[in-house]
Amino acid sequence: MIEVLSPGFYTTIQDQGRTGFRSLGIPQSGAMDVQAFELANALLPNKKNKTVFECTFIGPKLLLKSAVKFIIVGAEIDAHLDDSPVFMNQVYHANIGAILELGKVIKGVRSYIRFAAIVSIDNPFDSVSFFFPITKNSVIQRKDRFEIEPFLTSGKPNAHLRVNTSYLDEKYLEVKEGPDWNVLPKQKQKLILKETHKIISQNRMGYRLDSSVEFEATNLASQIVIPGIVQLSPGGTILVATADCQVTGGYLQILMLNKESLSCLVQKREGEEVQFKLK
Repeated sequence: MIEVLSPGFYTTIQDQGRTGFRSLGIPQSGAMDVQAFELANALLPNKKNKTVFECTFIGPKLLLKSAVKFIIVGAEIDAHLDDSPVFMNQVYHANIGAILELGKVIKGVRSYIRFAAIVSIDNPFDSVSFFFPITKNSVIQRKDRFEIEPFLTSGKPNAHLRVNTSYLDEKYLEVKEGPDWNVLPKQKQKLILKETHKIISQNRMGYRLDSSVEFEATNLASQIVIPGIVQLSPGGTILVATADCQVTGGYLQILMLNKESLSCLVQKREGEEVQFKLK
């Protein structure tokens, strides 16, 4: 069992997300940083369960009432297992009664805890990913208890594993043309790619970036929105859809981020700047 002693700032449980339910208005959800999610599941693999705890800015304090292996990936974060420091991207073994505490994020925004265990939790629409009101809560709560069933992992932990985390510092986001890219005049296309865009705000629904480009399209029908779509509002705000984004939208869809670029973006904070690089 895992008991939540402190939930942190905004800690959710995520997996690969929900697919096939957008027609019902249900977003995809799932881990924001897909690269980190895939790394965690590659190092502690289990075909039946890909659950992770997604921690934003400040992580949780967890009482581990079962012996279990775990790993922390994604944004660099201060973490301790009882009184011993826990380092990123390394597999650890926690004994019964151990306390795993994650403090403040040092670099990036979102860190992920992956346990070598099947976490017993409701999975509405084939996913445990938190999204209220599809799930009971939007974040984990103090005194929450999660039953777990540890699973066997093959091989020995590699204490010398080297993981490339340079994407946490990357400024350029590789993109391809979106369905409405050619609706924009050429000079506005060039400006979108030339200027740097400051992050105004962010959450699991999306990122808002500033831009000097203003353009109002006429007779634009509402379109499907998926994570990674870059939209441009008439007033010049750039909206990048992320995991919990709405399923449809009516703004120009000018660009599309790939998995790597989206993982890079969701590790950026308000006030940081990014620039699009057309592939």
